[in-house]
Amino acid sequence: MTEPAPEGRFTVAVVGAGPRGTSFLERLLAVLEESESAEPAESVREPGRPAPLLDLVVLDPCRPGPGHVWRTGQSELFLMNTPSFFPTVAAAGTPGLRPSSVALTFDQWRMAHPDRARVLDRTDYPPRAVYGRYLAEMYREVTDALRGRAAVGSLEWRQTEVVHLEAAPGGQATLTLGDGGTVVADATVLCVGHLPARLTSEQQRLEDAAGRLDLEYRGPNIPCDLDWDEVPAGEDVLVRGMGLNFFDALAQLTLGRGGTFRRTGAGPGRALDYEPSGAEPVLHPASRRGVCYLPKAELDAFVPHAVSLKYLVPGAVEALHAEHGPLDFAVHLWPLIHRDVVRAYYHSVVRMCPELLGGAGPGTEFLAGLVGLLERAGRGEPVTSHQAQTLLHRYAPGMPFLDIRALSRPFEGKVFSAGEEYQREVIGFLAGICTEAAAGEDSPLMVAIGTLHAARLQVKQLVAEQWITDASRRRDVSGWFESLVEGAASGPPLERVEQLLAVARAGLVRFVGPDPQFESDAGRSRFAVSSPQVGGAGEPQDVHRGRWMVEAMMPANRVLQTTSPLVVSMLASGVAAPHTVEDEEGEPVPGRGFDVTGRPHRLVDAAGALQEGVFVLGLQLASVQWGTAIAAEAGGDPDGRARTLGDADAAARAVWALRTR
Repeated sequence: MTEPAPEGRFTVAVVGAGPRGTSFLERLLAVLEESESAEPAESVREPGRPAPLLDLVVLDPCRPGPGHVWRTGQSELFLMNTPSFFPTVAAAGTPGLRPSSVALTFDQWRMAHPDRARVLDRTDYPPRAVYGRYLAEMYREVTDALRGRAAVGSLEWRQTEVVHLEAAPGGQATLTLGDGGTVVADATVLCVGHLPARLTSEQQRLEDAAGRLDLEYRGPNIPCDLDWDEVPAGEDVLVRGMGLNFFDALAQLTLGRGGTFRRTGAGPGRALDYEPSGAEPVLHPASRRGVCYLPKAELDAFVPHAVSLKYLVPGAVEALHAEHGPLDFAVHLWPLIHRDVVRAYYHSVVRMCPELLGGAGPGTEFLAGLVGLLERAGRGEPVTSHQAQTLLHRYAPGMPFLDIRALSRPFEGKVFSAGEEYQREVIGFLAGICTEAAAGEDSPLMVAIGTLHAARLQVKQLVAEQWITDASRRRDVSGWFESLVEGAASGPPLERVEQLLAVARAGLVRFVGPDPQFESDAGRSRFAVSSPQVGGAGEPQDVHRGRWMVEAMMPANRVLQTTSPLVVSMLASGVAAPHTVEDEEGEPVPGRGFDVTGRPHRLVDAAGALQEGVFVLGLQLASVQWGTAIAAEAGGDPDGRARTLGDADAAARAVWALRTR
């Protein structure tokens, strides 16, 4: 039976002290400071009975602030994929949220501490270790300030893992710790972040084959957890995934091996040459689209200044919701997004290169006709595209109409007769994209991608507000839109893709074609991968082989797939359950994250009962939010681009209300 908390004390357990746990503590500090400065309010407590003191217990086996992912001792070759001006863990300048007395964004911290921030510029992409220093200092500043508040009795960090949570009526929970201890908490905030996960059946098959054939297989992992020094020089390494984890591997296995990049002066796409050290392996990267995530445009803003949504606007979405209720993304929202992307792209074409349309006069005429067509368009993308293509051919007969969805499958329908032909195609494609990215807002394509990204931010809010049906979110948002927008708009800095091209020209990267098929080749004691779209001169397919295989991706963010003792035990005991969604046939299927209420995201158990004192922040909200790993944007809307801060604020206020009731 759970023992009650000592009279006059209220214990809050924060499970996980990375960015989300630090944000919660910063928001709790702001709430305390606000309460101290506010006029005394009528208390609902018994007359003469003071509110209990807060005892704060932070539970994390890793150093609080950076936590596991952002630890400060990792290689500084691992970069964030957002520039310095973007991320924050504290509500400094966040509209609608009172900042605490110590709140700083990363950019403010960078300017205040150039020695600890490596003299980064606002548009530089910081090493994760440097961001970890910011998190460590924010945690220290916040907790020092909390200890100085009259309402706080104690604050301690216990360097241990929580392995079980048992909830009791009234909101209390008993936390069992990995060191054998227990904590009885009146309120518990789960901020556990990235967790280890079981391999998929295919991944398990490849790992088993590695054991039989004396091969080396590395499953999904946080890049700083892998020992890259184990990869031998000259070894052929098959890599599945060409997102951000791939670029971490590329940096560690080139710059980390003593290689050197030199400026060529040749312009985007050929800006760098690579001088090998001789200690590098040969990488064979593969992904479904056949190319890496596209580089981010060179901008001084998260979304291009030229981007302004005209169709995916609140009034239009609210009208659709009033008519249809929860919306179908493909039917109701994608056509609006598509029209915004098309308008932005051709507006930039007319501004930047009107000669493509016959000159300034004809270009302006075309744009007026296109906008009129878009204003009159129905909701279907195919009809809109067909009509716009017909209009475009009057002014530029040989110019294909923009197909933004093709960015997710740039080689769709193409067949390559040999591996070397495919290498040339990928290098040429990426060199062209680098030219576009270097042009920033002067590139119509980058403005179109920026518009797509701005729309993604609106879709994130609609997902969180449950304005999109479960079936459509699974089929469309997760099924294809996420892949499209992540690959086009969430890629690495331009410098990383220039490095990739330089290493490829040096012969140390050989690209595998689209839709790669991985298997173990027992006869040769090798892993093998090939693409159905790339043939070879001597073999039916261009087959890449190697003793090493690396899954360049994070562990799956699914509560049913995790191997975390805490989450596994919570699901087994029924104190937690996965959020259930409907598929297209109306069948219930488990989602990625926990079942929770709306803000402040209280946990819901397997019987559907509310756990009043248990709150969830971060990645385990993946069933009710989209993009839960993305940091809050400095100065962003706490209901939109800084939603993690809005969530942390709501949890802090709910905990404070429990303490004062």
